Amino acid sequence: MYKFLFALIFAVLVAQQSFSQSPCDPHPLFTKMPNHSISGCEEYEYDKINIRYQDEDWNLTQYEKAGYLLKTYYTFNGEMGKNPSNAMIFQNYIQAISSKGGTIINQANANLYLHFKSAGDSWYIHIQSDQSGSYSVYSLREENMNQYIALSAEDIAKEMQSNGKATFYGIYFDTDKSEIKPESNETLEQMANYLKSNTQVNVFIVGHTDNTGSFEHNQQLSEKRAEAVVTYLIENHQIVASRLKGYGVSSLSPVSANTSKEGKSKNRRVEMVLK
Repeated sequence: MYKFLFALIFAVLVAQQSFSQSPCDPHPLFTKMPNHSISGCEEYEYDKINIRYQDEDWNLTQYEKAGYLLKTYYTFNGEMGKNPSNAMIFQNYIQAISSKGGTIINQANANLYLHFKSAGDSWYIHIQSDQSGSYSVYSLREENMNQYIALSAEDIAKEMQSNGKATFYGIYFDTDKSEIKPESNETLEQMANYLKSNTQVNVFIVGHTDNTGSFEHNQQLSEKRAEAVVTYLIENHQIVASRLKGYGVSSLSPVSANTSKEGKSKNRRVEMVLK
């Protein structure tokens, strides 16, 4: 079987790396196998996966890892009857990660678990395949969840009076999306409470991104996100539309360097600015 294996390139993450609109293409760790295309991509700033390990006595242990999660789904597009087996898919990934000091956690018929450390990051890889030649790769970078406490309406008032703006990290969107996630409701409610208590105030809602991807795309994305907040406040909290205006400024106004994941996280935010 080994003579049919191809060199699966392992790409170490670098600070300068940027993706197109899809964080899965190119994948931050691996290249695609030949005759495969990406059929699905899901990215989560914070999620969990279960790691299953079976020892020499066949005792099954399961433990949980949490952090940044990238789910990539690959579809086999090659000639019928020449689809790679699970064993071939797994062996390619084992060789790729072993060449960089990674280890196998567990291997079963349809599941492979790997671990790798790079530049201070700890990655857990779960690969699933169903003998069709198609497979999925779940790549989790272990980290703690960013905890953001929603500003109260009183806190917002103080920020607006002192700085002419208030910054919000508790408004959540999926990567490259502008639909507001439900866990944003508390922050949005406090924004609405401030506006209802200060009816003379008119504001800009300004969306900010990090520098991942093109400036033009991020400008459009940040504006759509700002407009989504404006729409939410109008439709769900009856804020008068003429008091609000949404703008997006892409990565033009960072509050931290975009050279680390922590810095990028600080730069992804929404601000309320006095008109």
